[in-house]
Amino acid sequence: MKWPMYALRRYTGNSRTLAPLWRSSSVYWMKNSMQGSYLAKAGQFKHGFLYEKSEGIGWYRAASLQVPGLRHGFSTREGGVTTGRKASLNLHWDKDGCEADVLENYRRFARGAGIAYDDMVIVNHAHGANVIQVDRLSRGRGFTLPPLPFCDGLITNDPAVAVVTSHADCGAFFFYDPENRAVGMAHAGWKGTLLKIGLVMAEAMGRAYGTRPENLIAVAGPCICPKCFEVDADLGEEFARAFDPAVMRPGRPGKAYVDLPLCAGLQFLQAGILPEHITLMDACTYEDPERFYSHRRDKGGTGSMAAYMQLQ
Repeated sequence: MKWPMYALRRYTGNSRTLAPLWRSSSVYWMKNSMQGSYLAKAGQFKHGFLYEKSEGIGWYRAASLQVPGLRHGFSTREGGVTTGRKASLNLHWDKDGCEADVLENYRRFARGAGIAYDDMVIVNHAHGANVIQVDRLSRGRGFTLPPLPFCDGLITNDPAVAVVTSHADCGAFFFYDPENRAVGMAHAGWKGTLLKIGLVMAEAMGRAYGTRPENLIAVAGPCICPKCFEVDADLGEEFARAFDPAVMRPGRPGKAYVDLPLCAGLQFLQAGILPEHITLMDACTYEDPERFYSHRRDKGGTGSMAAYMQLQ
C-alpha cells in the first residue's frame, strides 16, 4: 500500500511546504514481528484523568501535563448557552446552529481555560494526518479570521497562540516537549488514527523544534471506547494489521470492535515516546451523555467539545 508524503506546513498568511514527512512503510506500519514488543510496553501506560470545573465548565486534564508554564484541557458540554439536543456548551459551527450561541460558548470556553479568545487557532479537520505549524500570526484562524488549510494537527512553540481541536467521539492527542518548550494537538478520528497522526505529530515536532521523542509527553483524551466503537469486520482487520490483533475483537456477524485508545498508545510508542510518558484518559464520550456529545450515540446532528493547549 502506498501512503502519501505528508508535508509540514507553517501558516503565516500563506502556507508553504517546509519538508516532506515521509518514511518507509516499515516506520509507518508495524511489522508483525514488532507488534508484540509494542503491546508488551502498553502495561506501563498511565491511565485516568483529573476532572475540574472552571467558569461552570467541566474540564478533563492529565496529571502529566499539569506543569508550570503549560495550560491544557478537554471541555465537557456543561456551562454554555445552547439549548435543545445540543445543550449547552456546543462548540461546533454548523448550518443549523445559532452562530451567536457558538460564539458565546467559545468565549466561555476561553475564560474557563484561562486563555484569551483572540489567541486561539483551531484545526480545519478533514479526518486526515496533515499537520500545520502555527504562531502568533495565525491567531484567530477559524474564529475571527478565515480557517486554516485542511489539517488535523497543529504544533507551535509560540506562547502567544493557543491551539484548539474539536471533538464528538474522535480523540484528542496532546503533545508536550518540555526540553524545547513546544506543544502539539491533534484531532484523531478513526481515519487519522489509522493514518498514524500521532506518529506524524511527533515527527513534525522533531523537524520543526528538534523534539526528541524520548522527551515527549503524550496524552490521548476522551473518545469513544472499545466497548462502543463497532465497525465493519474488514475495517477492524485493518486496525489489527496496522497495530496489533489486540486492538480488535469480534462483534456481531460482519462486525468488530476497535480499541482506539490502545491504537493511540501503540502509535505513540512507535514514534519513540517512552511508555511511562504516555497517558490514556479512558473516558468514553458515547457512554456519558451528561458530559459529552457523541456523533455515534446521537446519530449525527450533535454538538462538539473542544481541547486546547497553550504555553505560558
